[in-house]
Amino acid sequence: MSNLVADLLILARADAGQGVKLQPVELDRLLLEVFQDTRRLTPGRKVSLRELDQVQVQGDPERLKQLLVILIDNALKYTPESGDVQLALHTESGLGVITVADTGIGIAPEDLPHIFERFYRADKARSREQGGTGLGLSIARWIAERHGGYVGVESVVGNGTTFTVRLPITDHRPRKL
Repeated sequence: MSNLVADLLILARADAGQGVKLQPVELDRLLLEVFQDTRRLTPGRKVSLRELDQVQVQGDPERLKQLLVILIDNALKYTPESGDVQLALHTESGLGVITVADTGIGIAPEDLPHIFERFYRADKARSREQGGTGLGLSIARWIAERHGGYVGVESVVGNGTTFTVRLPITDHRPRKL
């Protein structure tokens, strides 16, 4: 219940036009931090970092971290323990591009147009078992949009899902880890 209330409060603020506090954010460091936290909190799960370019954006670090956590949490929820979740960050045409890809159950084509809608759940029973509120992806979309970017999704049932976040960059110095 407390998660639902917190999520509703975030969306109410979004509806009221509340913006985000912008400051320089090293997106690569933020992704690395969330990656390390995820690996520590989910021992035994296969979570990997494929690519990590050095990227700086103007953003709210707490909101951007929340966006990453939402996408990674969803990937882990809908990927079997034997599956794989891969994270990456690279640049493309003046944008920082974050991908969260999994080898999970995938999303049916008829559900894809609706997954960013509030309270939408592709599988009502499974979502309740997983403890979701049906608001996470709506919040992720709001965060991306408030940062001048967007979030997209591609999925194949039985083969997994890839969420892609594109954010305008302020600085890019190529670096691979």
